[in-house]
Amino acid sequence: MRAQKILKVAGISLIGVAASLGISSLVSYQMGIRSSKSQKRRAIRNARVKDNTPDSYNWYKQLIKQTWFIRAEDGIHLAATYLNNNSRKTVILAHGYHHAHEQMIPYAKLFMDLGYNVLMPDARGHGISDGNIIGFGWLDRRDYIKWIKEVNARSKTPQKIVLFGISMGAATVLATAGEADLPDNVVAVVEDSGFSSAQKEFSYRLGHHYYLPPFLSTFVSLMTSVTGGYSLKEADIAHQAANIKIPVLMIHGDADRYVPIEMMAEIKASLAKQLPKESHRVSGVDHVASRKHDPKKYHQTIETFLNHWVDQK
Repeated sequence: MRAQKILKVAGISLIGVAASLGISSLVSYQMGIRSSKSQKRRAIRNARVKDNTPDSYNWYKQLIKQTWFIRAEDGIHLAATYLNNNSRKTVILAHGYHHAHEQMIPYAKLFMDLGYNVLMPDARGHGISDGNIIGFGWLDRRDYIKWIKEVNARSKTPQKIVLFGISMGAATVLATAGEADLPDNVVAVVEDSGFSSAQKEFSYRLGHHYYLPPFLSTFVSLMTSVTGGYSLKEADIAHQAANIKIPVLMIHGDADRYVPIEMMAEIKASLAKQLPKESHRVSGVDHVASRKHDPKKYHQTIETFLNHWVDQK
C-alpha cells in the first residue's frame, strides 16, 4: 500500500514536472521565436526612438528612399529600404533581434559617409516583412543571398558588396558569407556582437534574462524544426563561418550581457587560418554599444578595414 502511494505521488510529480517543462518551453517559443504584428509595430517604434538621435532620424527622413520587395525561397514576401549614393559600392545592413531596419539608420549614415549605397532589409518576422517565425540568422542567410542578387539585378553598374550586421544581424551576415553560392562581388563582411550558435545564444538568454532552465532550448529547437523549418542546433554560425572566403571584421564589447564576448573568439577560431580577419574587443562596452561608446574610433576601425580590403582591391 505504502509503495503504491509512493509510486502515485512520484507519478503525479513527474506529470507536474513534464507539464511545467512543456508550458515553459511553449512560453519560451512564443516569446523567443514567434513574432506577432503588435511586436513588429512596437519594434519599429522603438527602433525610431531608442536607436536613433533626433539628428540621425531627421537626416534619414530627408533622404530619397526606395522600397524594394522580394519573395524568399519559401514564398514569404520581404521588404527593404534602399538609399542611392550613386556609388559602385553597396552595403547590405542586417538589424538585430526583435528590431526593424530603422535600427540601422546610424550605420546607414556611417556607410553613406564612406561612399556606399545602402540596402536596409527588414528580416523575416520583423518590420514590414512577412512571416511570424524569427530566423535567428539562419533562415535569413538565404534571404540575404536573394537581396544580394536583387542589388546586382537592379544596379546599372557592377557593385562591390559589403555585408554588415549587428547582434542577430551579425549572425545573419556571417551565415550568408559562408554560403556556397555567395555571389563573387561580395567582398567583405563586418559583424558587431554576433553569436556563434543560435542554440547557445537562446540557452544563454533563457538562463540569464528569463531565469528559465537553459536546456529548454532543446525543446524550443524541436518546435522550430516543426513550425519554422529549421532547428536552433542546426543554426551553428561558427561552423558556417568556416566556409567564409572573404575578409572579416569582428567587433564586440567585453561587457556584453546578451551575447558573451567568448562567442567572438569561437567565431574567430572557426575562420580559415589564411583568411584576412580582424577582431576588436572593446573594453567595458555592453551589447552593440561600441559605436555609441566611441563613434570616431568605431567609424575609423571600419573605414580602415574597408579601405584596405574593398577600395584597394
